[in-house]
Amino acid sequence: MQVFKTFLKVLRKHLGISALYIVLFMAVGAAMTLMDDSRQMFEQTRLDICVFDEDGTPESKALCALIGQKHNLVTLEKNDDVILDALYYERVNYVLTIKRGYGEKLAAGDTEGLLESRHFHESYSTVYTEQFLNEYVGTVRAFIAGGDSPADAVAHAEAAFAKEVSVNTANFEPTRSSDSQNKTALYFRYLPYLIFSVLMNVLCPVLLVMNKKEIRSRTDCSGIRPGRFTAEVFAGTALFVIGIWLLFVAVSVPVNGCMYQGRMWLAVLNSFVFTLFSAAFALLVSSFSPAPNIINIITQIVSLGMCFLCGVFVDQSMLGDGVLSAARFLPAYWYIRVNRMLEGAEVYDGQFAAKVIAIEAAFVVVLALLTVMLRKSHVRTPKPQRKPA
Repeated sequence: MQVFKTFLKVLRKHLGISALYIVLFMAVGAAMTLMDDSRQMFEQTRLDICVFDEDGTPESKALCALIGQKHNLVTLEKNDDVILDALYYERVNYVLTIKRGYGEKLAAGDTEGLLESRHFHESYSTVYTEQFLNEYVGTVRAFIAGGDSPADAVAHAEAAFAKEVSVNTANFEPTRSSDSQNKTALYFRYLPYLIFSVLMNVLCPVLLVMNKKEIRSRTDCSGIRPGRFTAEVFAGTALFVIGIWLLFVAVSVPVNGCMYQGRMWLAVLNSFVFTLFSAAFALLVSSFSPAPNIINIITQIVSLGMCFLCGVFVDQSMLGDGVLSAARFLPAYWYIRVNRMLEGAEVYDGQFAAKVIAIEAAFVVVLALLTVMLRKSHVRTPKPQRKPA
């Protein structure tokens, strides 16, 4: 077990930087889980709006009152320097001027030049506010065209805008999952990025030392066969990887506030298989003995690319068919399919979940075989020497 012991000695020298990476990515995982607000209900943003009513009619006052119900009204001096200063320092988000003749033009069916607005940033909120104003004016105009008086049209428009749409969230689970179980599923959703990044940044430097030319040359000259060398490196890697995986799994318990139970153990198994894939990928990459900066580039490209394409950062329901078709060739896609069942986003199917995990395991087997073949190809066979005649 000389190679195995050497692996542990090299790993011990890298424990400092390894602990830094592990703690950092654990903190990132906990923050992403606790700060995620994707399951919160939609709530309209209240803007700070200043309204100048130059018309002073009941119709314009009704619009001011409606805006005050949905946003925060701010009073400013009607001066260009004061308005620009307030917009620049974001004391107000939107300045609306209801121009003189608003009520008369509205009653006559003229909707041009009724309102004037000022704002600095073309954000979603400002666009939504302008859309709301246009819809309100159009609604009042429609009621007037239908025969209502301006006062009745304003009242009917206010009643229409006061209605709220009832939204029901679909849940495919037979019984609604608890908040702690939802947090557990959310934690495991981000785990591919965390595990892959940790293993690439921590395991690859150790493997690069084991693959140095000097060590390999000494190994080739010793009685240790290449197959045994590879097997002991795999054993050391397995010990380290299982330890890292157990650490991440244990951390999720206090973060999510519950122990694993029921189907959540499937998330644990799913994460273990993906951890094996991450370790196999690190072994394969280190077999080429790349420079450390190249490993960082590979880590960023593969981890971020997989997470964005496969539904870790952006849910698979929001990705296009072409993206999902390409993502099927990546193990993170199948990992997320299982996790979506546990989240309740897809109907749970135990047989399909087993098939998906088997597909992930197939990626591990393929990468392991490629690593073994690559390491065998690096072994130098001594050339026979000719004896002098």
